Amino acid sequence: MLSLRDHFKHELFVNQNSELTQFLLNRILNMKSEFVCITTFHDGEFIYANDSVVQRLGYSDDELLKRNVFDLGIWPDAEKRDSVMSALTDSGLIQDLEIEVSDRQNNIVTCVLDLELINILAKPCILIAGRDISIVKAIEKNKYDEMKEELLQTVRSVNGFVIQMKKREDGELYYVLAEGKIAEELGYTTANSYGKTVREIFPFLYKTEGQYYDRILQGETISFETELHGRSLYKTLSPYYKQGRVIGIIATAVDISERKNIEKMLRLSEMNAALGELAVGVAHEIRNPLTGIRGFVQLLGETLKRHGIEKEQRYVELIQTELSRINDLVSEMLWLRKPKESSMEIIDMLKLVNDILPLIQVDTNMNNIQMDTYGVVAGKSIRANIALLKQVILNLCKNSIEAMQSGGRLILGLREAANTVTLFVQDSGPGIPPDVMDKLFTPFFTTKQSGNGLGLFISKQIIIEMGGKLAIETSSSTGTVVSVTFPVETA
Repeated sequence: MLSLRDHFKHELFVNQNSELTQFLLNRILNMKSEFVCITTFHDGEFIYANDSVVQRLGYSDDELLKRNVFDLGIWPDAEKRDSVMSALTDSGLIQDLEIEVSDRQNNIVTCVLDLELINILAKPCILIAGRDISIVKAIEKNKYDEMKEELLQTVRSVNGFVIQMKKREDGELYYVLAEGKIAEELGYTTANSYGKTVREIFPFLYKTEGQYYDRILQGETISFETELHGRSLYKTLSPYYKQGRVIGIIATAVDISERKNIEKMLRLSEMNAALGELAVGVAHEIRNPLTGIRGFVQLLGETLKRHGIEKEQRYVELIQTELSRINDLVSEMLWLRKPKESSMEIIDMLKLVNDILPLIQVDTNMNNIQMDTYGVVAGKSIRANIALLKQVILNLCKNSIEAMQSGGRLILGLREAANTVTLFVQDSGPGIPPDVMDKLFTPFFTTKQSGNGLGLFISKQIIIEMGGKLAIETSSSTGTVVSVTFPVETA
């Protein structure tokens, strides 16, 4: 007795059982998981479509067989179809062709197909077998969209920016992406810069970066430091490739302003340390003979007084005044390296302002300056050395008064934040030039004829050593604001 395998082969291939052949063909062509259809080669008319094709596209057999591939939107243009037909004619078989088809409700169905050129009744036809991958493509698209959004959020959180520029046919570079914290702060994100050229948004960039663009479009990558709206940036310009061809530029930048400021402060600190050591050495060398000179001048003054020589006595008084000024300078110079052991205490900021006001008003009245207070409220205390803090504030007020040579307005005020309190001194003077601002806290730098250039430097050192911050803002139109900020002392 023949086995089922042998019996099946005998009936199908030897006896050519037409009933069995028709049964198998019908079952295979109508498998639910596969699309199988046949179209004419030249005009694309359907001559056969299995149940999977009919059901997925939403047509009945009769409706589908009255249509051709163009009706289903398979070929959006004749050129693409001609290309596929030419390849099919040359090889007789095309595999894994991905196309999109419109169903009866005009929804897009994505399919991957195998096409084979066959002859049916002496007519060239195309046997098409494939499957619906719409769900797979949708999942891939969702994953792509999620990854794109995550990447975009990551770029937006960068403390810098990422910019993508494409090159137009006329050679101009235009923005297609601009994201990052700096881009957002400057107001030049993708939303409001897309399609605009570099010349439109940043015309000055061509003066500083234009020399690099041609080199980058040739495949070179260039990094450099630059300034943008007051920020120090480390910028990298790289070629943007598509299919092996450079079509634009990708620019990335990180904000290095803090690093540059730290480097500047370090250089200043090193210079101040050297100047401090020099000052201490000079001060010691001056103080010893200065003490002797002051003693001899005092004896000389007493001698002249006993002999009634009044004119020369006045000269002695002038000498003593100048010697006192030199002695004060020497004391300040020695302070630079003197061990700081100051008594810290809780200070009520309102009481501090009220204590200082009368002392300041004497000078403002003498110099035709209006004195005002602002935001002075009770309830905020700090920890500091009250004597040193008063010295600093009086020095800052004195500087502001001297800046208003023709009169003006001086404001002594308080500002509150969540965990800090700021005392500020504001004048209506002409402001401080930029070149002077950079040197304000440098020892021995001064613009005053009688100044020694140590006042602001020592004031800042005092505030820092007490745990505070001293800052200066200036404008030629509104004057200068010097602020001293301390953390609030909690009970």
